[in-house]
Amino acid sequence: MIKMLAGAMKHPVNRSQSEFHEYWQTRHGPLFARTPELRRYVQHHSLPEAYTGDPHATLHGASLFWFDDDFGAQNPPPSPLLSEAVRPEDKLLFEHYVATSRYGAPDAMSLRDTVLADDRQLFDRTRDWPLDSKRTSIVARERIIVDEPTTPDMVKVIWAFSRKPGLGLIEFQEHWHDVHGQLGSKLPGMRRYVQNHALPEAYAVRPMTHDGFSEAWWDDLESLRQSRTSPEWAALHADGLTLFTYPMAVVVARETVIK
Repeated sequence: MIKMLAGAMKHPVNRSQSEFHEYWQTRHGPLFARTPELRRYVQHHSLPEAYTGDPHATLHGASLFWFDDDFGAQNPPPSPLLSEAVRPEDKLLFEHYVATSRYGAPDAMSLRDTVLADDRQLFDRTRDWPLDSKRTSIVARERIIVDEPTTPDMVKVIWAFSRKPGLGLIEFQEHWHDVHGQLGSKLPGMRRYVQNHALPEAYAVRPMTHDGFSEAWWDDLESLRQSRTSPEWAALHADGLTLFTYPMAVVVARETVIK
């Protein structure tokens, strides 16, 4: 199974940040969750108190999508019609997207086309430069480093990054897993740690903004920030300076499972 990370920045004018998070969770997310080939879908809404301090959020959030394999993600099957994917018993979604013909006739528009139309008015898709702070797209396969149980109220950090110039993808991934991963596994208070290595074959098929992303869980924000002051974190950061480019894309959030 593969995972896809999509960073999220709200549309610059359409909504307040709280309205953006509410719409994303209650309308856009459940709409996209009707995609047949999508196996799992988790949203991460950056915590308001996490925009300061270290680490701090640089994105408003991020979505994680799971698919059976890279073929399904890169070459999705035909999308169902909106009227087939969202039915009257779906109430909120039906009223919002189907009953109003929000983006076009439900018997003519596909679910995928509706999701894309909804995406454009929800997220920041403007082409104003610089683009690096609002584009995060990675197709990867996970490698679990620390595997302790997690709970929905835990704080989770996602770091998305690119390798330093001069590093080949394979040597980057080997060092990241064998050396950097072992340093990361020693962070005090960290409950779970997952590396997600970009699929080499995906670079030629789908635009990729970064070479991988990490996920790590702590009990709460205070535990995370105490860990940040530890010697173990200092050793991890020193190794990261030899491995990653900076700044990274960062989300500090709790998981919201949509599918």
